Amino acid sequence: MDRLGIQRLAEYALGLTADQTDTLIDNGEDYDTPLKERFGVDLETFGKIANALISLTPMIEEPDSHRLIHAFVTFQNGCGTIITKQPISPMQSLDE
Repeated sequence: MDRLGIQRLAEYALGLTADQTDTLIDNGEDYDTPLKERFGVDLETFGKIANALISLTPMIEEPDSHRLIHAFVTFQNGCGTIITKQPISPMQSLDE
């Protein structure tokens, strides 16, 4: 997962609205403070945990490319939106 994906996942995990995220960024703050307050970890540690957990998410087919991915997904009104994803290597898809 790239840094932007980890930040997006942190926004969802923290329950931040788009306005709150904009305010956070506009004020020059980072994600460390709210993550430390809520979970006791900084963004780097949160990213390491997220990277370790993403392979435990179900394998899904990416809608645009039709390739297999692992993804953190959010659902609203019956529709799923990918928060962040990780491609599955061909060998991994054979093993699972």
